Amino acid sequence: MSAMVNMIVLDGDDNVGIALRDIAANEQACDARGLQLTAGERIVQGHKIALRDIAAGERVIRFTMAVGITTAAIPRGRLVHVHNVKSQYLNNDEDHYE
Repeated sequence: MSAMVNMIVLDGDDNVGIALRDIAANEQACDARGLQLTAGERIVQGHKIALRDIAAGERVIRFTMAVGITTAAIPRGRLVHVHNVKSQYLNNDEDHYE
């Protein structure tokens, strides 16, 4: 039996997937092509998960587009978010509202 799809990866060059629903820590994250990895922490629906180890200073590629630069190394299966990525879209801290 195949695993249920719970993340989307648009392109083979993407280094992050997007959670289609909340994914629990230690749960398998699976895409429609059969890519599977273990979530290293809870990934909330709509958030990014690292598909491979991503080095500090590397571009985050989502849906074939660079969306940010990592500010720290991100291990495979971990959350990719504002605590470890600088946005390509926002120019400074005043542009970012939390």
